[in-house]
Amino acid sequence: DIGFVVGYNGDIYKTTDSGTTWRKLNSGTTLHLHSVYFIDENVGFVSSHAMSDCLDADCDQGSVLLKTINGGDTWTKTYFPDYIRILSLKFFDPLNGIAIIHKTDIPNSRDEYVAITTDGGSNWNLLDLDIKRYSSSLYFVDNIAFVASENNQIFKSSDHGQTWQTISTPIESNYDIRNIYFYNENIGYIDGVSHIYKTIDGGVNWEETDFPFNYFGTFHFSSENEGFNIQPIAEYEDLDFPTYRGSISYETLDGGTTWTKSEIIKTLYLRMTFFPRKDLGYGINFSEFSIIKK
Repeated sequence: DIGFVVGYNGDIYKTTDSGTTWRKLNSGTTLHLHSVYFIDENVGFVSSHAMSDCLDADCDQGSVLLKTINGGDTWTKTYFPDYIRILSLKFFDPLNGIAIIHKTDIPNSRDEYVAITTDGGSNWNLLDLDIKRYSSSLYFVDNIAFVASENNQIFKSSDHGQTWQTISTPIESNYDIRNIYFYNENIGYIDGVSHIYKTIDGGVNWEETDFPFNYFGTFHFSSENEGFNIQPIAEYEDLDFPTYRGSISYETLDGGTTWTKSEIIKTLYLRMTFFPRKDLGYGINFSEFSIIKK
């Protein structure tokens, strides 16, 4: 029933009725907010983008991490002057968390890091993982974390980011890992731009799939066999900007062996999705700027 969404200008909204109504909270900042994660209905964290040349008291202080222990009624701030963005927040308990952190651009040096905290976000340890440049997302199944590496491998951690296992993939060097999705520790999929691959043994072996779509839109499995992908459809007019025509939904009941394709759904274009349970999802519908529930 309880959920949170964050956005630009310090906006934080809270629902207590599964998204039917939303109440704006006082975040105490006008910085753009990027990521939100709540451990339970009371303890939660929100991260910001660093900003300068503005009037907010938080400007020119780096990225800010907000923390609440009373469900968002009040927030405390921790400043990180050297961080530009804190993205993809996930906390395993009130102390142990993980994120992707972008630091100030320094020539010939790494700017993006996987980082872990063991003190509730007060301090972050930047890990020496060769993650993909411009990374903005960690991928999770339960408490297992995945992130794409620079050389088309996958890093995996099962202990809150303390140690990482390297998983090889069959993606060629001239392509990239565009998306990662794992249903559980063993069954997973990777979008390699030219092909989509599936593993049933945690990445030890990968098999090229014969899917009727070439990339993940909203890709989700509610069981080992039942899944869907909602792919937006765009057409270029006058070779300028794409015009979005809607979305096509693909559904499988046999683990991706066969798919049922829908007609184009003109009113649907999901930009972000979140599944608090395997059978319950929310998405931001771009065409209407509304939150929809399925």
